[in-house]
Amino acid sequence: MTRPISKTNFLDFLFCSKNLWLKLHKPELLEQFTLSDYEQHLVEEGNEVESVAHNLFPNGIEVKSYGDEACRETTRLIAAGVSSIFQATFIIDGFQVRSDVLVRNAETGGWDLYEIKGTSAVNESAGDRNHIDDLAFQASVLRRSGVTVEKCYVMHLNNEYVRAGELDIAELFKSEDVTDKVRERLPAVETQMEVAREYLTKDTEPKGGCECIYKGRSGHCTTFKYSNPQVPEYSVHDLSRIGLSKKKLQTMVENKMFALDDVSEDIELSDTQRNQITVHRRNAPIIDTDAIRAELEPLSFPLYFLDYETFSPAIPLFSGYRPFDKIPFQFSLHILHDSHSESEHVEYLHMEQTDPSEAVVKILEEHILPEGTIIAWNKSFEMDVHKKLAARLPDYRPFLERTIAMFYDLKDVFHKQHYVHPEFKGSVSIKKVLPALVPSLQYKELGIHGGAQASDAWWTMLSPSTSTMERELIASDLKTYCKLDTYAMYAIWKHLQEIML
Repeated sequence: MTRPISKTNFLDFLFCSKNLWLKLHKPELLEQFTLSDYEQHLVEEGNEVESVAHNLFPNGIEVKSYGDEACRETTRLIAAGVSSIFQATFIIDGFQVRSDVLVRNAETGGWDLYEIKGTSAVNESAGDRNHIDDLAFQASVLRRSGVTVEKCYVMHLNNEYVRAGELDIAELFKSEDVTDKVRERLPAVETQMEVAREYLTKDTEPKGGCECIYKGRSGHCTTFKYSNPQVPEYSVHDLSRIGLSKKKLQTMVENKMFALDDVSEDIELSDTQRNQITVHRRNAPIIDTDAIRAELEPLSFPLYFLDYETFSPAIPLFSGYRPFDKIPFQFSLHILHDSHSESEHVEYLHMEQTDPSEAVVKILEEHILPEGTIIAWNKSFEMDVHKKLAARLPDYRPFLERTIAMFYDLKDVFHKQHYVHPEFKGSVSIKKVLPALVPSLQYKELGIHGGAQASDAWWTMLSPSTSTMERELIASDLKTYCKLDTYAMYAIWKHLQEIML
């Protein structure tokens, strides 16, 4: 590897060293490193946040070139006495940084380093994307390049800011002085930098697997399967919440218990984890009909199966919103008036780049009566939407506060282990529960099959560059997806009723 190690690569190295080595040295695995639509959205959103933040440095000049030319351009700007530089670039000792903002310190003549983040707080958690490690890496490269770093700041979004009319950029961002934390981390980070340089410059592939084998499935790198071929597709890494039980997982890995059939009885597991193994070995579900009946009997008709799709931009688009507040651009509502009737469907999809809040609430108020039960899957999400709607729309607050008290979470039947199926594979996601209980209904064949994808699709649909034909196709896909979410809850509820007969 001849390319210098960037700060992004360094942070990737801290997350999984072998994954990064493979990324840099094995181009045939490149497709495993392709960003998903949602990951690409996060990158684009981060770029947008940085671009908006630049307005707080009105005299800043951006380095637009790359590589050695960018280094020369940075040197010229520093020598010319420029007060603020965007994307200042330094390459030295096999490392490279492009700093978000360098601001000349008026008192000392040195430089203050700003890292702009599309988050609402400083991330100091160990491992991947630690903001302090990020700045320490930059500070090390700048010091090696002869640049004196005086102060280090993380500039992030202010989650207390509520947009009112035009965007107030000064209020939108907060700058936290993390200089002392960066200086404290610097020696350890520089040691890690040397380890990374030695590791990544080796031409021979590192032997063995990767450290992700000690993490739950959601924490695995993109090349986990390549590096750990001994781990089956469905393994102990898929046990419910096993990522939070590091000692348990470590014990199983070190004893080569990778398949669920290999887990010995003396391993201490939670009831949920043990049930997951039991149904897998028996290939038969655990069903407690009495517990399910006790769960569902208190629900009163009409039953309102409700689901929202939301868009949560880092930079508030409309008045009344904070950073990352959910914009409820779509809902689906299946209404069941009694146990003998067919469900009635109501839906709404907002088709303009305006705040959909009032349009959404008006329709819901027409259809959700004071009596009955609102059924959701992970009700805290829908309840939060209603709380935020009530804050933005005081005229509708009585209705919205009433609905908050009407929610029931259908996921509880499965979360409380009243129904455990081998095909759930430790998950209580509706996308796992539905095909196991109602095989005729599937998400995987839909044009849109996930909430993050739906969110991105809505914003794409409203883009002026989107053709009419594509706009209509996206709208159709969004309606089909959201409708299935609520019909799925109805179908699962109906299935549960049938097994209790």
